[in-house]
Amino acid sequence: MRIRGGTVVGALLGVLFVAGLLVAWSGAGQAVSAVPPLRAAPAVPPSGVGSAEVLLSADALAHPAHELVRAQLQRHYDAINAKDYAEWVATVVPERSEALPEEAWREAYDSSQDGTIRIDRIDDLEGARVLVRVRFVSIQDVEDAPPDVPARRICWRSSLPMSGEPPLIEQTGAGSSIASPC
Repeated sequence: MRIRGGTVVGALLGVLFVAGLLVAWSGAGQAVSAVPPLRAAPAVPPSGVGSAEVLLSADALAHPAHELVRAQLQRHYDAINAKDYAEWVATVVPERSEALPEEAWREAYDSSQDGTIRIDRIDDLEGARVLVRVRFVSIQDVEDAPPDVPARRICWRSSLPMSGEPPLIEQTGAGSSIASPC
């Protein structure tokens, strides 16, 4: 018995068609979430800063300290958005708050709002410390923006060393944040 090429192709197409119907049928009636997948970075909103909720990537979620880090960064960004210096101080090491006393902090953050905040990665450092890679969007008056990025809206990528429990944001140095207008 001899099988023709057209018969094989036709049979293969038929099998693929039936498989497609089965896949479509098995997903019918299931709700589709409007929330992006956990590992997808949130899109930069067309204007403003977006949600102030601190999100985790799948990679960050895999770290055992993810919830402590997320909760502390939520507190940190909430303090900035609420202009609450005392609450901000509770999220940073004493050396950091001593280097930025309340008057200077208020001047630096008086027009700032942060959102679209996502922890991309958490890496372990020596001495029970972690390095947190976070991205966020800020808006501020142009005169309050960094001198090298004089923009109303800035997309940030920062590396924040944290230590203790709850983890506090340590001092950071030059190059720990990358800022670009967005």
